[in-house]
Amino acid sequence: MARLDAGGDAWLATAGRAGPHLVPLTLAWDSTAGELIFCVEQGTVTARNIATEPSVRVGIGPTRDVLMVDGTAQIAGLVNDDNYLSAFFYEKAGWDPRLNGDNMIFIRVAPSRMQAWREVDEAANRAVMVNGDWKTTDES
Repeated sequence: MARLDAGGDAWLATAGRAGPHLVPLTLAWDSTAGELIFCVEQGTVTARNIATEPSVRVGIGPTRDVLMVDGTAQIAGLVNDDNYLSAFFYEKAGWDPRLNGDNMIFIRVAPSRMQAWREVDEAANRAVMVNGDWKTTDES
């Protein structure tokens, strides 16, 4: 939870007709909705891919302590049309996407599985959330 609450940068992987696509983006965690929020320009490969294939994977953190999130993404509308979400994103991420023009959109990712990746000895206990259910280390 601390990794999600910290926000910051994340890698968002999508797939489309041209194949896999991976981009670094600023992340805001909406703990109330249980969703990851990103912001991209309309018309980017990321936005086009999500419009046709909503399954995504997100990597958060450095390689020796990364949280891998599988989920379903949806385009949540134009940044300039949603003052509440824009202010929330700015508060959580420290970046105001409204300053980047009129073609920025929000993407919401609803996680279906989260895995903690650290060292090989933890391989059996990687799943920290599956199908929306948080796991303890005894259950993973």
